[in-house]
Amino acid sequence: MTKRWSLLGLLALVVVAGCGSTTVTPSASASLAAVSPSSSPRSAAPSSTPTATATAAGTATAKPSPTATPLPTATPVPTAAPTPVPWQSYRSKRFHYKIKYPPGWIVTPGTTKTADQFDDYVAPWVTVYRDTVSGVASVNLTVTRDIAYYKSHYKAKLLSNKPIKLDGWLGRILTFKGTRDGRTLLMQHIIIAKGRTGYFIDMDGDYDHAAPDKALFKTMYKTWRAT
Repeated sequence: MTKRWSLLGLLALVVVAGCGSTTVTPSASASLAAVSPSSSPRSAAPSSTPTATATAAGTATAKPSPTATPLPTATPVPTAAPTPVPWQSYRSKRFHYKIKYPPGWIVTPGTTKTADQFDDYVAPWVTVYRDTVSGVASVNLTVTRDIAYYKSHYKAKLLSNKPIKLDGWLGRILTFKGTRDGRTLLMQHIIIAKGRTGYFIDMDGDYDHAAPDKALFKTMYKTWRAT
């Protein structure tokens, strides 16, 4: 399901948190000894196992030992790295922004009451919504209201509350651990504003997959641009 805050009072902005179906290591050598013939006129009986061949000068010449020829070493062929699939781009005419999203994901355009939603039918899922007020949008007032909303609706624990700047728009990124429909979720909630306009960029994903989902969401929201 999707949710939508309407901006109340002078300065508050609140988020839309959408949901979908359930974020890359010798060789050895030997030598032979040469044996000289006997000096006696009477030749001794020849050895039963000759070890050398006599030359005309009476000097025995050793047979050279064979030298092993090393086998050629195979050169490994490097494996080409796969070409990464580029992310797709989406431009919202209704909410006046553009953003890139992972390959294989689908976009469900929002309405006046629902946010644009990005997912691949499983967690995580990302939503983007835009709202305006008659006065000046206040991130601080919106943050206070949204923290209370997450705590009351999702039994959420606030893990962090940090400043963020996207395409010149200033705001906050809130991170919660909460539950919905019996699932423990990591919920990241971005609120940015300029003048009387504010944007909400949210990500919900299973808490046991928090690290890769946070990395994917960061890659995604860094591509956001107002149009």
